[in-house]
Amino acid sequence: MYSTFHHEIAKARVADFHQEIQRDETARAARKARRTLKSGSARPAPSLPIIAARRMLTMLGAHA
Repeated sequence: MYSTFHHEIAKARVADFHQEIQRDETARAARKARRTLKSGSARPAPSLPIIAARRMLTMLGAHA
């Protein structure tokens, strides 16, 4: 009877370890994403008036 309980407890521990690993991977990915955004590598897209002004300057032949 002891071996049956021991086996079930071992299975439960393995399942807990798998959940813990998955949770850690998710947290690690979230930290990495936050670091990427903070580092400034992801620039916001230019707004519409800036795009329009650049196109107007290009059409007029002026170089910024």
